[in-house]
Amino acid sequence: MMMMAAAAVRCRGSEAFFIGSQIQRCQMKIMGMILLLSPTTLSLLSTNHSNSISSSSSSSSSRYKHSNDVSLFRNIDDALSSFNHMLHRKPLPCIIQFNQLLSAIVKMRQYYDAVVSLSKQMELAGLSPNTYTLNMLINCFCQLQRIDLGFSVLAKGIKLGLQPTIVTFNTLTNGLCKVGKFSQAAELFDDMVARGCQPNVHTYNTIINGLCKIGETAAAARLFKKMEEAGCQPNVVTYSTLIDGLCKDRRVNEALDIFSYMKAKGISPDIFTYTSLIKGLCNSSRWNDASALLNEMRSLNIMPDIVIFNVLINTFCKEGKVSQAQGVLKTMTEMGVEPDVVTYSSLMYGYSLWMEVVEARKLFDVMITKGYKPDVFCYNILINGYCKATRIDKAKQLYNEMILQGLTPDKVTYNTLIHGLCQLGRLREAQDLFKNMHKNGNLPDLFAYSILLDGFCKQGYLGKAFRLFRAMQSSSLKPDLVMYNILVDAMCKSGNLKDARELFSELFAKGLQPNVQIYTTIINGLCKEGLLDEALEAFRNMEEDGCPPDEFSYNVIIRGFLNHKDESRAVHLIGEMRDRGFIADAGATTW
Repeated sequence: MMMMAAAAVRCRGSEAFFIGSQIQRCQMKIMGMILLLSPTTLSLLSTNHSNSISSSSSSSSSRYKHSNDVSLFRNIDDALSSFNHMLHRKPLPCIIQFNQLLSAIVKMRQYYDAVVSLSKQMELAGLSPNTYTLNMLINCFCQLQRIDLGFSVLAKGIKLGLQPTIVTFNTLTNGLCKVGKFSQAAELFDDMVARGCQPNVHTYNTIINGLCKIGETAAAARLFKKMEEAGCQPNVVTYSTLIDGLCKDRRVNEALDIFSYMKAKGISPDIFTYTSLIKGLCNSSRWNDASALLNEMRSLNIMPDIVIFNVLINTFCKEGKVSQAQGVLKTMTEMGVEPDVVTYSSLMYGYSLWMEVVEARKLFDVMITKGYKPDVFCYNILINGYCKATRIDKAKQLYNEMILQGLTPDKVTYNTLIHGLCQLGRLREAQDLFKNMHKNGNLPDLFAYSILLDGFCKQGYLGKAFRLFRAMQSSSLKPDLVMYNILVDAMCKSGNLKDARELFSELFAKGLQPNVQIYTTIINGLCKEGLLDEALEAFRNMEEDGCPPDEFSYNVIIRGFLNHKDESRAVHLIGEMRDRGFIADAGATTW
């Protein structure tokens, strides 16, 4: 008999269950556990169905004649009525018949808690569960995202002398992955292997998928290799999952190697395999390879779906290759695949990126005539396009239009419009929109504050900028380095070095670590005021604070020294920056 194993998994009492050689210890710990069929568990999971079970049993008994053929169940009421008849038969039907009925309810995919309640009634009637019953209950708890109670079922099974099967472990492993506990799933897998239980392809696929989801593609690849070594042949799901993980990790060449290997093994790729690879190749700007795969699909009579075409169009548009995206659109329509909202949105974004907002608007209108209702994302793309083209009134018109359509503008909508208004110096309108965010329940984020703060500073309204900055400090949001840099830069440019210094010192008090940008800003301000020693001190402090100066920082301080005729220190700094591999700009060397 195979030895079975489970990783230590925390259940309700933080107890750990072990299988195989440690069954006796497990049984000792079980006594302190809240097991599957306790009143607490039932009250937690079966409240919604306890009344419906009894009422439907009585109301349905007169109209429903019991049949052992579970396929005849029309709905949950029929199943519950059948259960009631079975439970009152003398003698009781065997556990296999009850399992068939519970299995039919499980297949309805929404009455998992009812199955738990019915199993309690079976136990009270004197029916002993078998391994199939327990596996089914473990699955129900996993579907209800109560994996802890699933392990309680496992513990109860061991106590009753039932032997867990590979299905038991697969169900628990899958349940752990469903709730994001991938590391515990991997531990459970390792433990079952260590104790002699041979995983099947489903087990491997579950763990490989979990590892890929948390970015552990190297571990997934190692497990794939061990899978083959153990004599368990990977299937198309295994290969496709690993290929998808490698592509997401930008390891496209390795993904292509796996792709070639699977074909050599006689495993035919499916549409998911091709979609993952095409997306990975597009993200690596390997257009020709992606196109070749698309043609390969077609030659194998694997019909590309809307997802693949949208991947291609979206990637081309993000790269600014709108003409190629239009070519893909033409191909997909010729193949009878209709574009959807995602397709139109991607193309609109591509046109907006190149400020061809008129073309973007045409697509927007075509989408509406095709019967698609634009969502907030679509409106945001077009609003951004109009703002980039400095056609802010058109952008505001779209904003009003989306509200009339019953859509609620989000933070992206507001931030885009506020930025567009600030760029044109229309600060009063930007402020009004900023206030509207509060009224409409969209609390401004750091980006919104930064946009308005920058707008005030660029228009010379330093008082308003400072008041906005302090108001933000008293809210739940705290200014970040970007906001401090905006204000410090504005203060330096206006000659208000005193306030700039105070703000810079405030960074340390607030626990913020200055970056290269804000150091360079304050150094530039100090140089302009002729405070060269202080500027050099700040420059040297950068290194000590773990923020080494970059090429721009060197050029700023060198120009400061040259502008104040301190050529010896400028020459020293030029030599220093060259030693670091930086290049002095023309203004720092032509003196």
